[in-house]
Amino acid sequence: MARAVPAACRERRWLPVAERADALTERAFTVMSYNVLCQKLVQRHLFPYASKSSLKWKGRRPLLLDELSHLKPDLMCLQEVYTKNWDDTFSMWFQREGYEAKRFQSRAKSHGVSISWKKTRFTAVDEKQVNMDRTAEACGEPLETDNVALIVVLRFADPVLGGPPGIIVSNTHLFWHPAACYERLQQQLVLARALSEVQGKYPGHPVIA
Repeated sequence: MARAVPAACRERRWLPVAERADALTERAFTVMSYNVLCQKLVQRHLFPYASKSSLKWKGRRPLLLDELSHLKPDLMCLQEVYTKNWDDTFSMWFQREGYEAKRFQSRAKSHGVSISWKKTRFTAVDEKQVNMDRTAEACGEPLETDNVALIVVLRFADPVLGGPPGIIVSNTHLFWHPAACYERLQQQLVLARALSEVQGKYPGHPVIA
């Protein structure tokens, strides 16, 4: 029996993805990336279109869980995950629904990024935490944003003959300021270099970034 579509999901516009004809097609999986909006960052003037009640965690929490429960992706990347909400909501939901998860945040921030996956589909074999500020010196000058990235290497639970043994997944939340194009470019370079290092250890693993 088909699950009912939550009201919050009905107006989603889905983009078609071209079909593949290779080993990955035989082990198709779904991926979701979602900025859940750190509750500590909610400022009324930044969301003039939203009702006061819709910005409160009490109102947002059940809607978010409805959407996660409806989509149930095999692989999920969340950004702006507030520490308190991770402890009281997301980590418990992941455990209950059969996911394993990794999370990383800067010590200076109250939120971070997470990568989670269905344990029936993947097994984690490695991870790399990337602190953008402390590695940006390689780009010419340091940053002071406290932005981070997380990279996880996953092995397929059902290997396919001739196909890659696993995938490399990265998740980040770049510096938000509209005028910070240069900073975001620096951070993308930092992440690209970190991904290249991980790819060197796991050749043949496709990257989801």
